[in-house]
Amino acid sequence: DYEGAAKTYREGFQHMFDISKALSTSIVAQMPDKFENSKADTPAADLRSTLNSLAAEHFALATMGMQKGFEGAKDYDYIGWSENANTADFKAAIGSVYGDEGAAQFEKIWQGDHINAQAEFVSAQIKDDKAGEQAAKDKLHKFAQEFGTFLGSATGENLPTEAAQEAVKAHEDTVIKTFEQYVAGDYAGSYDTYREGYKLMFGVGQALGDAIVKQNPDKFAGTAMPSDMPKTGMGGASEQTTNPLTVIWTALGSLAALMAVVVVRKRKLSK
Repeated sequence: DYEGAAKTYREGFQHMFDISKALSTSIVAQMPDKFENSKADTPAADLRSTLNSLAAEHFALATMGMQKGFEGAKDYDYIGWSENANTADFKAAIGSVYGDEGAAQFEKIWQGDHINAQAEFVSAQIKDDKAGEQAAKDKLHKFAQEFGTFLGSATGENLPTEAAQEAVKAHEDTVIKTFEQYVAGDYAGSYDTYREGYKLMFGVGQALGDAIVKQNPDKFAGTAMPSDMPKTGMGGASEQTTNPLTVIWTALGSLAALMAVVVVRKRKLSK
């Protein structure tokens, strides 16, 4: 029941963030002095968690889908369904802040030289088409430039365009590297890169969420982001030390995503 498995995976993935919200809210309430008497259950925190969840799920599905595509797995199409559902949720999140026009712009950039290019890269790998591989990589790097520009413009440069472009490129590089190491049989390296790339998405979600809150203070009045957040190289709060709650959020989400990738590896070993 591949469709059922795909739906349950998405439900389970989201459930980990529900757990993290409940846990973080309880910890902050228990230790107010450690968290500047702030609250974990705020619109700003919910925005950050939503962006983290969607970005991290995208990374997990992208790497899983590329591996399944390379192996010719029977459930490959259902990973595509999951990616489409993730895109729809991401579009809705963007639309809730920037309206239908902003959501439409997001979807156009996100799908073209991004999701489609990842599939083209896998196809080229299977065919040993070096020119095709490079063409797909070029598209992904073009996407990093275009999407970074979109984020910079949409946030009024509260998330600087150049920093956004660098972050998106780093994301695409880890997706590609995770897949290439897997294809080469370097499974230990692939999993290490996977964890690195997965963690990166939480920095991206935090930086974008912080920029949106700064841009729309009236929507998030009195819900400032915690001052200590993971380093992402994107300035602002990202340059501070890691908040212990962020470690919890990342670890819980990573557990769900990593289990899915392990299943792919076990399937290959069983052949």
